[in-house]
Amino acid sequence: MSGQVQLRRSARVRTQATTAVASTSTSVKSKRKLSLSDDDSDLTPLEDENSVATVGKRRPQKAAVPEGTESNGYACLNTILRSKRPAAESIFCSRTCRIDTIKKNGMEWVKDLGRKNCQDLLSIIQWNDENNIRFMRISSEMFPFASHATYGYSLDYCTPLLSQVGALASQLGHRLTMHPGQFTQLGSPRAEVVQSSLRELQYHAEMMERNGARCGWSNDCSFVRQGGGVYEDKAATIERIKETITRVLPKNVRERLVLENDELCYNAEDLLPLCEELDIPLVFGKSHYHHDALHPSSISRREIIERANAIWIRRGIKPKQHLSEPRPGAETLMERRAHADRCQSLPEELPEDMDLMIEAKDKEQAVLHLYRIYGLQPVKQESLRPPDENQTKETKGRKSNKKGKKKEGGEEEADDLEEDVYLTGPVAVEYEPQPPASKRRKRATVKT
Repeated sequence: MSGQVQLRRSARVRTQATTAVASTSTSVKSKRKLSLSDDDSDLTPLEDENSVATVGKRRPQKAAVPEGTESNGYACLNTILRSKRPAAESIFCSRTCRIDTIKKNGMEWVKDLGRKNCQDLLSIIQWNDENNIRFMRISSEMFPFASHATYGYSLDYCTPLLSQVGALASQLGHRLTMHPGQFTQLGSPRAEVVQSSLRELQYHAEMMERNGARCGWSNDCSFVRQGGGVYEDKAATIERIKETITRVLPKNVRERLVLENDELCYNAEDLLPLCEELDIPLVFGKSHYHHDALHPSSISRREIIERANAIWIRRGIKPKQHLSEPRPGAETLMERRAHADRCQSLPEELPEDMDLMIEAKDKEQAVLHLYRIYGLQPVKQESLRPPDENQTKETKGRKSNKKGKKKEGGEEEADDLEEDVYLTGPVAVEYEPQPPASKRRKRATVKT
C-alpha cells in the first residue's frame, strides 16, 4: 500500500471514544509523516504566489508538518462553486430573505430556499471529497428564519434531504459542524435574549439530528466569539452562562454545546474552569492564534490545548480547534481582528489526532494553500485560484446592518461574517506557495 493511500485513509479516521483516540494516536502520527512526492496535481512551480511561471525552476521544499494536522476544514462557503457562471449554476448554502418577503410570498417560499440550500450542500460535500477536504462548517443560514419567534418553522419537511446529507457525509467520512451567530447570548441578563438564543440553538440541534450525522461531533456553538458581552460584570455573566447551560438548555442542545474564547471579552483562561466543571468542550480560538494574541491568557497555549482537548477526549469526541491569522499589515485592534485571506503556517504545538478549522476569507482555498505548503494532500490545479494581491485590513467586527444581495423574487444571499469572501481572479491560475520562513523541527521519514 502506498504512503499516499495510507495518508488518504488516515484523513478519514473519526475517533468516537477515548479508547479509540488513544489506540489510533501512534498510527496517525506515523501516517502523517509519509511523503507526497508523487503529487498528481502537476502544478507549475513559481518563485512566489504572485510572480509569473518560469520554466525550469524547482518547486519550493515542503515545510515540515506539525502535529495535529490530520483533517483541515473551512467554513460555510466554497468560493469555486459559488463563483460558477452563469449565476443559475452557482452553488452555495446561504440563500435567505427578509421578513417582508416572507409576508409577501408565504412560508412555502422561504422553505423552498432551505431545500435549495440543502441540495447544494450535497454538491459541496462531494466537491470537498474529490479535493481531500473532509471537514466543513455548515452555514447557519441553511433555513432562513427557522428559529424566529413568529416566522419560525419545523424542519420536518426537509428531513429526507437532510438525511441524504448525513448519509453522504458518513459514507465519505466527513465531519460536519455548525456555529450559531454572535447574537446567541447565553449570559445575557435579559430573559428574552436568552430565550431567543435557546431557539437558535434548538434550530441548530434539530438540523444536525435530522441529518443523522455520525461523523464526529455534530455541532459546535460559540456564544462569545462574535460579540459575547460581559455586561459590566464578567464574573456575574459567567455565572449566568453556567445557569443557562445547566438549567435552561435541553439535553440535546447541551450535548452539542462547545464554547470558544474571543479577542475582546473572554480569553481561554476565563472559560476553561467553566468548561472543565461542566464538561463542555472548548475550542481554543487560538484558532485565532490571533484571538489569544489579542486577548492573551497567563497560561501557555500548549497547556490550554492540552486541557481543552482532555475535555473532548473525556467526552469521547475527536478534538476540534480553530486556526486564523490577522491580515497582513494590520496594526490596530479592529484591523487585527479581521481574518487573513489564507493562513501561512500551522502551529507546532497542536497535538495528535484532531481536526483544525481554518478560519480564513478564502475558505477552501486556504485549506488547499496549506495542503500545498506542507504536502498534506494532492491538490488539483483546476480547483485553485490565485490569492488576492490587495487584502483590505478592514473588518466588519459585528454583523453589519447592510442588507444581503437581493435577487429577483426576493431571494437574497446572507451577508454573514462566516460567509464573507473575496471572489477574485480566474480559476486554475498556476502559482506556488512558499513554505513558512520560520524554522520547524525535523520530522523522521517513515519507510513504506
